[in-house]
Amino acid sequence: MVEEIFKIYLSHHIRGPKGEEATPEDMRANCDKHHKIGEEIGAYLYDWWKILGFPKAELYVPADHDEFIQIAYRKNIITEAQILEVDCDIVSSCSLLIAFTDSELSKGMKIEVDHALNVGVPIYYMPDTSRSSIGGLNLAMRHILGDDIENNDIYED
Repeated sequence: MVEEIFKIYLSHHIRGPKGEEATPEDMRANCDKHHKIGEEIGAYLYDWWKILGFPKAELYVPADHDEFIQIAYRKNIITEAQILEVDCDIVSSCSLLIAFTDSELSKGMKIEVDHALNVGVPIYYMPDTSRSSIGGLNLAMRHILGDDIENNDIYED
């Protein structure tokens, strides 16, 4: 028997508000920040699996794979459009897209969100990792999963 995996895509800034003007250092800082956010969300997902009976979750964080992407992009091996096409393919395989919106959606995030809307992947707009945002993520997942999850939310405010 194959265990159910709940795939989640964490859409976040790579270049950030600077867009095309972002330096490699800016992009590294954005990726480091979102890698840590992914670890924090991943810890909640693990707890929910162990304690609340949620399915195991696989969180895809683009920042975790960006070194390869940036090298290939600088060497003109891959274009921005191709990168986003692959990201959208990954989004299509997910049960949820988290749009981490601590500021405006970037160009790439907008493409990912629009794609999720077009293919019917639910979106949770998450402004931060506060208790209320984590509680909202918990509720979003419960809604997607239906009534199979116990209603003993340990993260309510």
